[in-house]
Amino acid sequence: VTTAPSRTMLKKGGSMGARLPSRLAHGARRHYTPGYDCVKFEDVVRASHRIRGGVVRTQCELSHWLSKTTGCQLYLKHEQQQFTGSFKERGARNALLSLPHDERHRGVIAASAGNHALALSWHGPQLDIPVTVCMPVTAPMAKVDKCRAFGANVVLHGQHILEAREHTQRPEYDGMRYINGFDDPEIVAGAGTLGMEMLEQVPDAEVIVVPVGGAGLIAGVALAVKTLNPNVKVIGVEPTRC
Repeated sequence: VTTAPSRTMLKKGGSMGARLPSRLAHGARRHYTPGYDCVKFEDVVRASHRIRGGVVRTQCELSHWLSKTTGCQLYLKHEQQQFTGSFKERGARNALLSLPHDERHRGVIAASAGNHALALSWHGPQLDIPVTVCMPVTAPMAKVDKCRAFGANVVLHGQHILEAREHTQRPEYDGMRYINGFDDPEIVAGAGTLGMEMLEQVPDAEVIVVPVGGAGLIAGVALAVKTLNPNVKVIGVEPTRC
């Protein structure tokens, strides 16, 4: 992180891989390792046009006090302005709109403890795509209730996200497309639209700081930013107990 007063830093609040294919006839899912180039910049550009009008182009504003504290111009990308309060809407809407028309009526399924579930639950009904979200019993009830209010089929199962994820493999969910919250090409491409916006809003940015969880966000942001301006430094920050 630079402390030079003349430099500009971007920081946003608010995660590479491939979508698992639809469940095979015998109930198993195919496991494979995606190519390193499974998401390209043109996918991000396509996602930007695809989700336009369905998500908020959030503000990216100079923070006076943080800039004074850090000794650089520091901007904040306000993804909390999305309807569900998270950047997850970008990838969720892109993934839903990327579904072949003959698959949409079958619906999608995902395991999530909160924000990914909310994003799918909000955008699915708008696109007439049924959404099932499997959430661990430890998920915040406020988010569980909102998913239900948005019209999603909410299944509470497991003490943690891995147990919820395993539950989505049951035979009763055959035919539904599983959408991973971070390890999915369309999710990564959707997240990349955030990087495009930041460089449009602060074109002289030199450093972008991105929080890291599953890494779909930073994968998309880094792809977009490094393509548009290779000189911008992208820094990922994750908790030590992630």
